[in-house]
Amino acid sequence: MGNYFDDVTLTFTVAPDEADVSCDITAATLTPDTPEEIRKRLCGQRTVTGKTTWSLELEWDQNWSPPSVGPPEVVAGLSWFLQEHDGESATLVIDWPLEDTRATGTVRIKPGPFGGTAGEIAEATITLGLDGEPTYTSPIPATAAALDAGDTDAAEGQAAEDVDVDETVYEGAPA
Repeated sequence: MGNYFDDVTLTFTVAPDEADVSCDITAATLTPDTPEEIRKRLCGQRTVTGKTTWSLELEWDQNWSPPSVGPPEVVAGLSWFLQEHDGESATLVIDWPLEDTRATGTVRIKPGPFGGTAGEIAEATITLGLDGEPTYTSPIPATAAALDAGDTDAAEGQAAEDVDVDETVYEGAPA
């Protein structure tokens, strides 16, 4: 039985802009694609497997808010971020606390759709390609912000990490 994909944090960073777009997104999936082709040869049939490529598939409620320093501070909406950084590479971080796993990678940004059906929430979908494969880290590393805020669980995790925590980093898909 798996864990719910809830309370997940998804951020994009294109220096100096960082956008936590978790509250815009309704679905986020890192998807591998490994091409296979059946080749018929004189000696018989053989399946040839190509190199796996990765993509990030997103579904979200469109949010065209630009960031502002406030007050109040407004976080950039995903729709705005994608349009503003068209053609750039962004660092992707997905933290899934229920699985205590972080996925990181580099995605190629492109703009998403604008508009929708009258009287309904303007939803959007997009597939962003990754450069290389994602990296999975477990447990999720404690952040300096959590330590500064007095998050004792994060602080204990950080202290253990400083000593010699059993941290596993996976390249590619989780086993």
